[in-house]
Amino acid sequence: MKLFRAGDLVVLAAAAALVGASWAALWSGGGPAEFAVVTAPAAAAQTLPLDADTVTEVAGRLGPSTLEVRDGRVRFTDSPCVGRLCVHSGWLDRSGQVAACLPNGVVVEVGGGRREFDAVSH
Repeated sequence: MKLFRAGDLVVLAAAAALVGASWAALWSGGGPAEFAVVTAPAAAAQTLPLDADTVTEVAGRLGPSTLEVRDGRVRFTDSPCVGRLCVHSGWLDRSGQVAACLPNGVVVEVGGGRREFDAVSH
């Protein structure tokens, strides 16, 4: 008794090609970001262009969070939260990336260009 028949191998090859094509089409990197939208509990959302290097303080629930824009990227450099996960999240430079300081209520999302998927569900 054979483990695979010729038709089984054709179906397996077609499925592998379909998975590879889906990955290439959907999970390739997003386009470069053009701006960052910063939301905080004490103020209206503000937009930071990523083409000018700046350092900005944003007032949050616990105190000011510091954001740095440099070379078309943005990141948290300081925040008054305990774990400082926002600072450790690093640079954001692809459209759709998000970093947040949840205890302080400050969220940064970069946009512009082609957006990157972080998950696809069927």
